[in-house]
Amino acid sequence: MTETIAGLEVRKKIKENVALQELTGELNRLEALLVKACGSDNAMLTENLKRIILSGGKRLRPSLAYLCHGLAGYAGGDRKKREILPLMCMLELMHTASLIHDDVIDHSDERRGVITIHKVIGRHSAIKSGDYLLAKAMEHIPAYHGTGISEVLADTAAQMCLGEVQQMRTAFSREKQTYENYILQIKRKTAYLLAASCYTGAVAGGFTLEEAKSLRSYGENIGIAFQIKDDILDFKGSRKLGKPLGQDLRKGIFTLPLMKALEAEQDAEMLKLACAEEKSETDIERLIRFVVGTGSIGYTENKVREYSQKAIWDLETFPESPQKAALTDLAEGLAERKL
Repeated sequence: MTETIAGLEVRKKIKENVALQELTGELNRLEALLVKACGSDNAMLTENLKRIILSGGKRLRPSLAYLCHGLAGYAGGDRKKREILPLMCMLELMHTASLIHDDVIDHSDERRGVITIHKVIGRHSAIKSGDYLLAKAMEHIPAYHGTGISEVLADTAAQMCLGEVQQMRTAFSREKQTYENYILQIKRKTAYLLAASCYTGAVAGGFTLEEAKSLRSYGENIGIAFQIKDDILDFKGSRKLGKPLGQDLRKGIFTLPLMKALEAEQDAEMLKLACAEEKSETDIERLIRFVVGTGSIGYTENKVREYSQKAIWDLETFPESPQKAALTDLAEGLAERKL
């Protein structure tokens, strides 16, 4: 039977890797802490936040923090460790808050198979519920006083906001969305929080700020690979992965597969259709067929492998350990979307 940790299909690897065994137990403790964070004197808010928190998710960010925290134990030297569970909770609450806000902006009806919170309690209350989770995340900051972790997380939160604004400003405009803008956008919206998860986990584990830089780079590279792969799934995904086809096309987001297809074919009609703010389902199907037919998916998949390999190279300086093996597996699994 296949089991999943941090979205990675591990099958037999749990028994083989002590770090993954320990991570399983820590994620169970994390669930209890997350549920506690949803508590308030408003029954409707509490109930709906718990519903969202318990709806699943990879718990990838806290898992990365945990593995990088444990990696420090194999690096030698006298290291002062801080506890990891509060940091794991902060990271997951930040991520969940961002998803709640994204769903409001995107008018999404469903996420992870459950009704989005704004469909139940309204858009205004949903925004405040996301803000509430961010406030609950801040309660754990004192556990890391003097480490620089709070500053990293604050900057990451700011970058996530800038990424969303950037995406809205470039929507429905091929002219505004360059390749450089695209990479910066996915760094801000996705990769920087994964990078911060690795970096802060490493610092909490006792790595110096300089030593933790390689793990920050690892997180950024798998974040870029992850988001590029997610963009591919807009054109050739499956129901199992939970992403309906054409969502980015509907929102006017120019992702790498679409940009590469338009660059390859120079098709004025498809460009006009991609920029149209109103698209029928037939229009979406035409655009998907166009992108898939150009071969741009293969180019984009090579980019996923390129960034995944960069992430693996980031781990080269660290000694062999169960944590390093797990982090390598995570990077290698990206190309097959086992993450």
